[in-house]
Amino acid sequence: MKKYYVILFLVVFLLSMLLLAGAKKEEPAPMEEAEPVAEVGGDEADPWIIEVRGGLEKYRGEIIFDGPQGKTPTWDTELVLTVNEVEQIRKGSYTAAIAWHGQQGEYTDALGGGIKDGLKHLGIKLVAEASADFDPAKQKTDVETMMALKPDVIITLPTDSVTSVATFRPVVDAGTKLVLISNQPDGYVHGKDFVGITTSMPYDQGRFMADAMAVATKTNKVGIIFFDADFWIVNFIDGVVRDTLADDYPRIEIAAEQGFANPATDIENAALAIIQRYPEVDTLYVSFGALPAALACESAERDDISVISQGLDKPYMQNMLSGGNIYAIITDSTYNIGVNAALLAGYGILGKSAPEYTISPSATITKENLREMWKLAFRVVPFPKELEELM
Repeated sequence: MKKYYVILFLVVFLLSMLLLAGAKKEEPAPMEEAEPVAEVGGDEADPWIIEVRGGLEKYRGEIIFDGPQGKTPTWDTELVLTVNEVEQIRKGSYTAAIAWHGQQGEYTDALGGGIKDGLKHLGIKLVAEASADFDPAKQKTDVETMMALKPDVIITLPTDSVTSVATFRPVVDAGTKLVLISNQPDGYVHGKDFVGITTSMPYDQGRFMADAMAVATKTNKVGIIFFDADFWIVNFIDGVVRDTLADDYPRIEIAAEQGFANPATDIENAALAIIQRYPEVDTLYVSFGALPAALACESAERDDISVISQGLDKPYMQNMLSGGNIYAIITDSTYNIGVNAALLAGYGILGKSAPEYTISPSATITKENLREMWKLAFRVVPFPKELEELM
């Protein structure tokens, strides 16, 4: 009998041990419990990029146009780096240079401010910056000088599509990442010769300016002063203005057209030529650079002529708010276009495939929304005291 109890005890003991062993196998692994939260968040979009685009959502609508050489435009919301990718870029000692087409007052300050803030956020050092003053030959020299510094990235707004082919070929051949703003050298291939293009919403810009012309004109006779250079986005906007007037406002006649190459000298002369030859014209469209056209109207003592153009700028707003000839200005989200250029630089450094043609919203500036649009478009450029007084 005693032997029976001993055997029974051993059986119960062994069964208990087996049950305990099975329970231990079902416990979660310690590594899974201790998985760090920071690593999960690293794959999320960098919060600074999301924050810097705040306020622009309502200006993004349907995209109904093709970019240069048939490119498919995408909103800049598609251009994103993760927290981990930003940290990866920061760990490198990367450098960049900016080759400007020319200076355009507060507009260039805001565009450059976006580029510089974006580069700083990514930890990319800016080693050179130069303006070509709208001279293709000077831009070529500027780029040659920059390449001697061996930057990892060159960000540029090419002066035109033709001469820039040769200007930036040494950049591509050297393996330096090329980021384009608004214009593309003919024949350059996305992902091979350049990282991507960042620009405004050109279709909206052209349509908004044509709408403003229709409201401004009383005689239904208008003049067009267009940018006479191979510069895709401006050429496209000029075309949208013409097409919108023809399709939506058939009562309006384009009485005269004059081209310009150098905005500093040619716009005023073109405006004066139209005013003198076609006195019935009461509205002038200028591709960009409204003030010289307004000065031409003033010198001709034609305060009845309305000038419509694009490009937010303090002198333009002073003229408009003080009752001058400038009637309407269309703006893009200038600062964000610059930020997008810096983000494309990050894409290039990482070897990450970027959207081919990235656009940022455009809008019409009125006296009522000037403060809001200045903040959205320019960000880092303070609202001028002179405009505050005129408001």
